Amino acid sequence: MNELLKGPFSVLMTPFVGDKVDKENYVKQIERLNPTKVSGYVTNGSTGEFIQLSLDEQMQISEWTASAKASDKKLIVSACTGNLVDTVNLCRHAGKIGADAVLVCPPYYFKCTTRELEEYYTNVADLSPVPVFLYNIPFFTQELELSLAYWLLEHKNVIGIKDSSANMKRLEHMVQKTIDLPVNIFTGTDDILFPALVGGCVGSMTALATIYPNEICGIYDAVKNGNYEKAKEIQFSILPALREADQETFPKGYKKLMERVSGIPFGNKEVLQ
Repeated sequence: MNELLKGPFSVLMTPFVGDKVDKENYVKQIERLNPTKVSGYVTNGSTGEFIQLSLDEQMQISEWTASAKASDKKLIVSACTGNLVDTVNLCRHAGKIGADAVLVCPPYYFKCTTRELEEYYTNVADLSPVPVFLYNIPFFTQELELSLAYWLLEHKNVIGIKDSSANMKRLEHMVQKTIDLPVNIFTGTDDILFPALVGGCVGSMTALATIYPNEICGIYDAVKNGNYEKAKEIQFSILPALREADQETFPKGYKKLMERVSGIPFGNKEVLQ
């Protein structure tokens, strides 16, 4: 297990003014999080709307994060694209700015065979200068089959997986199957954080760690101390907010929630006339 990369990671959001990324308010969210107990930050994830950004914008956002984060915070850069060349370029840029790992989803739009996914991830892991987290997010890409995930987790440069399937059965099998490997199983779903931690997950990368960092860290602390009633209480307390956010088109509901809680404007991308 990679002891340096565990615990709650905040998936950062991207504020826009018109069609431009709002740097000032992007950095403000990091400054708000720096004093908290979150382990670090994830740039350009799903909640960060990487699909709305050019590669140059994604790289710039990662650079801002590297500069603004507190020294005790780790940095995971999302390198999710539809092709190998762009993904590897993002991985190499992550290495240049001192990122601790990259997060890589399956290539999207065209469906891949299992063999093609195996080749894709092997190439990324071979070429990336920083360790790789697999990213299973079946809402937006095809699901990583468990047999393939287990095989990829044997790669020397693959250090874990973020699983956003919300499937506790799947998570439990991954935790048990990889228990003797130096890899970390993360959940990407706030709704099941408490049971996922009890079940053996050692970390998470989620939107609510950005919006409600103290509550998310509180669940970790309660589980660590064996206070499961407290952990459940906190878990239940955040569910209404999740239901509210999920009523909107993703991730607009989470951005609205973030605005209300933090006071930081998080505009959506608009086409300027």
